[in-house]
Amino acid sequence: MRDLSVLGKPLFLFVRVYRYSCHNCNEGFSQTFECIRPNKHQTNRYREYLYEMCIGSTIQEVSRKEKIPYTTVERIFYSVAKEKEKEHVETLESVLENNELILNLDEIAVRKGHRYETVLMGTQSGSVLGMEHQRSYHSTQILLAKKILSNKCVHTIVMDMWDPFHKAVKSIFPEACIVINKYHVVQKVTHALDQVRKKTPGLKKGRFKLLKSSEKLTANEKQQLDEMLKEHSELSYAYFLKELFRKIYQVNDYDTADSLLEEWIQLAWSSPFPSFHQVAKTIENWKAQILQYFLTPFTNGRI
Repeated sequence: MRDLSVLGKPLFLFVRVYRYSCHNCNEGFSQTFECIRPNKHQTNRYREYLYEMCIGSTIQEVSRKEKIPYTTVERIFYSVAKEKEKEHVETLESVLENNELILNLDEIAVRKGHRYETVLMGTQSGSVLGMEHQRSYHSTQILLAKKILSNKCVHTIVMDMWDPFHKAVKSIFPEACIVINKYHVVQKVTHALDQVRKKTPGLKKGRFKLLKSSEKLTANEKQQLDEMLKEHSELSYAYFLKELFRKIYQVNDYDTADSLLEEWIQLAWSSPFPSFHQVAKTIENWKAQILQYFLTPFTNGRI
């Protein structure tokens, strides 16, 4: 029986299971354990651990790290997902009664760069409500239509800027508020900075310090970053744009955020960097949904 690793070493439990016979009906039955589901070869907590790892990574990567066959990890992942879906039906129904359901819609990579699954979660419960193969408009429609009892109950949906998601949501929940997940927006700005870095000679080893949040840098890293930015003035401007954008999400009111975002867009357009021009264009196209975060501050952080 596979259990959680101890000190980085795989742990296996040898469990003696007794068989009993009922004298009244002559039927036989096996001893059960609260920590192990029937006919499973992993403890409940280890299955839960594998599931959580897959949420933050890929099934392929988890299979490699845990030295478990890909098919086994995949089977456990979907099995636990179905168990969680069943466990939270009552929570979902109680939320639906209040007409304030908030959903998270995102994708996870089953195989890195190859296959994706669309995941639907309930924000209030933090539970997986359902999954569907691929991340197309049709598959997203199927997921949303079969998992929600009434489209009038959906108040807010948090997602990224993947167009098929938005088209599917609009077709199923036309009255719902859409919030662009702030982490996806920041990721696009960070990617724009990385594009500038790649075009700057001799900075292959500076990526980590540039992309890391400034408040998380160590004193030594800050010193190295300052020296790097003094040497490369254009890169310094790109870094300034990245940090300035992150500060927008630190404000608490809509009007201030709107003003700061518009100011940032103009600065990005006036910069000499095509990557930031592209981000500015994207943000302009999705500005209303991005700013909706400051009215309903939810994210896809759990997916």
